[in-house]
Amino acid sequence: IEVTNRANLSYYFIRACAFMSCWLPIRVSYAITISAAYFIYFTWGAMRKVVAGNMRRVLGEGADDRTVNRMTRAAFRSYFKFLVEWLRLPKLGPKEVEGLIHAVGWEHLDRALQSGKGVIFCGFHLGNWDMAGAMLAIKGYPVNVVVETFSPPKLNQLIQNARTLKGVKIIPLEQAGMKVIRALRNNEILGLLIDRPDIKDGVPVELCGGITYVPAGAAALALRTGATLLPGFIVRQPDNTFFGTISPPAQIEPTGDFRRDVQALSQKVVACLEGWVRQYPDQWYMFRQVWRTEGIESNARRSK
Repeated sequence: IEVTNRANLSYYFIRACAFMSCWLPIRVSYAITISAAYFIYFTWGAMRKVVAGNMRRVLGEGADDRTVNRMTRAAFRSYFKFLVEWLRLPKLGPKEVEGLIHAVGWEHLDRALQSGKGVIFCGFHLGNWDMAGAMLAIKGYPVNVVVETFSPPKLNQLIQNARTLKGVKIIPLEQAGMKVIRALRNNEILGLLIDRPDIKDGVPVELCGGITYVPAGAAALALRTGATLLPGFIVRQPDNTFFGTISPPAQIEPTGDFRRDVQALSQKVVACLEGWVRQYPDQWYMFRQVWRTEGIESNARRSK
């Protein structure tokens, strides 16, 4: 009962926020949510510590405490601006979305689709990935994303509407197996975010000078199906428009050792995405501990 009550409360809270975000001027919505971001930053000490730890690694050894704290606050602020943009997305028309985004690298996507084996877009929780999906769908590309299913169904529908109303096709995580294979066989695009730490089932990669574990699915799918793996990102600019990049394909020379190839291809993708994280550290929304210090290095060596 308590879980159901929390879910219902979340549903009505998101609906209320969506209504306000859609009808209030965006600057007012930003101002309200930024205030909420600062409140959470100062009151949720455990979360602040996690984000600051990640930020310190991204900024490098030369970053002092003042800089780390300033960029950590900026990450909270940027994430809450992202929430406003996500809530407003269903209201935006195709021309409005296109007017907000300037993206480069389309030739890499078009060339990849010519192979006929599908494309796997790989990214981090960086900037505004839902805006990227909407832009692709508006331009006529067949886009699929794998998502978690929320309960109750009305909450799940509310959360996924921002994507489906823009033409993005949703694949529930619990049904992902054959559906992602079918999408790639149909020469469609599959969007995956690969920065959620997965020390149990993931593969070890070096990120910002440390070892972490990322999900193996994107690289494994690409190797098994022949789909092209394209790193990409889209970030907010100072004027609240967006800039995106589609990178050239991440490729390796297969060795015949599938596990080793999955790790090597995952590392290629992560190395590309790392540069953007370092360039836009305040727009990397990773509210989990990414790097662990106990045992992970030795585990990584055994896995390679």
